[in-house]
Amino acid sequence: MPRSHDRVIMRPRGGLNVQACSPHRILAALTMAVQLAPSVLEEDIICSNSMQNIFVVSTPSTTNASAYSRVTEIILTDQTHPVTAYLSLAGITSRGVIRGVDTDFDDAALNHMLIQPRNSSLLGARRIKNTETMIVIFNGLKVPNYVYYSQVTYPCTLYKRQIDTCRTFGQVGHRQDVCPTPSTKVFDHCGHLPTDNPRVCNQSVCALCGEAHRTGDRECRHRYQLPYLVGRRRQRHRRRKQTQQQTPTPAPSPVPAKTTEPQGPPLGPRNLTSTDQPTWADEVACKGEARVAQHQGHSPQQPDPELAQLKRMYVEQAKEIQSLKEELAKQQTPESRESSIISGPVSIRGAKKRAGPTLLAEEQFEFDRFTANMYAILEQYRAETMAEYSAFNAKLESMQKQLIESAAWPAQMDARTKVLEEDLTRRTSEDGIKACGDPPQEALEHYVNFTIPEGTASVDEIINGLEYIMWSEGVLFCNTSELQCF
Repeated sequence: MPRSHDRVIMRPRGGLNVQACSPHRILAALTMAVQLAPSVLEEDIICSNSMQNIFVVSTPSTTNASAYSRVTEIILTDQTHPVTAYLSLAGITSRGVIRGVDTDFDDAALNHMLIQPRNSSLLGARRIKNTETMIVIFNGLKVPNYVYYSQVTYPCTLYKRQIDTCRTFGQVGHRQDVCPTPSTKVFDHCGHLPTDNPRVCNQSVCALCGEAHRTGDRECRHRYQLPYLVGRRRQRHRRRKQTQQQTPTPAPSPVPAKTTEPQGPPLGPRNLTSTDQPTWADEVACKGEARVAQHQGHSPQQPDPELAQLKRMYVEQAKEIQSLKEELAKQQTPESRESSIISGPVSIRGAKKRAGPTLLAEEQFEFDRFTANMYAILEQYRAETMAEYSAFNAKLESMQKQLIESAAWPAQMDARTKVLEEDLTRRTSEDGIKACGDPPQEALEHYVNFTIPEGTASVDEIINGLEYIMWSEGVLFCNTSELQCF
């Protein structure tokens, strides 16, 4: 199940056998018990544990987890079975035990007084049945030594899970309150089923350790599971011990260490030769130590082939570096440089040299050619850029000219209209309006020569302009249709 989900453990009672129930019936019974819509329960996971005879529900929603933990009974196999449910928090947690807590407070009041800033890693607590013992849940893998309960401190110990044993059915794996066969009773001492033939149980046998006591008795040393924290600590110590044993110890030197001798006069020529090489007694002692180490499982130290190979590689690399240094020194002598300059450029160049104080003739020629090529590329790029800029500038000037002409057209039309109105007023006052008839030749010429720039006037403005032209020549049309026909 995902670690980020909240888990709810549900213990059915009343002789319900979880293994005999199908998962679909269990799902339908739990959905009916929590009274939530099926769309809300889509991400929930329901798993049945046939060994412990319980249900485990995993859900990412806190609301769903609270609803599951409030379930008190379910209907399965046409029977109502009581259920005990409790919430197990998500994530990596550890559990501790505190004892001596008054039974007058319920779990909600206890959590309110336990969850405080001084208990920073505490996530929740629940009481074990109706006893004064409580299980406290902490975040992470560390259980503190003390827990603050309001202003009172309680000592906290590591929680040790007890192995589930059933004295009713005589098996290990589930507790007695969730036994699937509560009517089948076995003998407490031997664990055998009752038969028609009477028998006497003389000796008890534990199913956990095999000793002479009842299964899961208080005297049994195997009735508690090893806590995860203790197992991890023991495994860490075991690995550390193995690492210390596997580290090789330095072998004793075949030559004994030189001891400081008191100052005094020399004892003779024999004393001078004794320090140069070991005596026969020293060699015998060293051979005895090597033989004892071999019998104890520590053979004398042998030369490492990898170390010898690394030494050979180091010597070869040192020789190669020395030869390269000598060759470089020869190339940097003045005589060799002068001879190379006099001889001139060669067809095939050797290895590329380091940057020196001056350039050779061939290198100077290549540098000049590279500089000339770069200048040519730069001039070509500049010419192309200027050509593109000139074309763009000409196009921009043309657009500006068109805009200026378009802006001046309304002013010209207004001036022309004013002149026509004045002329029409003058002629009307002097001669009167002429009768409608065929337009004279001068009006036709004005009509033909009348031009309007493209896109600068509407249809109404064009018609008004034509009418003014006709009026200026003394011709007045009755309506616009005659003008259009004309």
